Amino acid sequence: MEIVNAILYVLKNGCVWRDVPGDLPPWSTAYWYFDKWEADGTWARVSACLTVSSREHAQKKPAPQP
Repeated sequence: MEIVNAILYVLKNGCVWRDVPGDLPPWSTAYWYFDKWEADGTWARVSACLTVSSREHAQKKPAPQP
């Protein structure tokens, strides 16, 4: 879970990987997982699930699937 927190930190804040705070895993570890998950489509699937879940929680209509 801490790896995901580090990835989300970078994506949310728009910072460089080396700016990941010290209480999260090393930036190189977080980047390694992000790169791997991005390449094999895992990150896109996770993002899509989180988007659907967030929209349902907010009681919005589901976003159209591509």
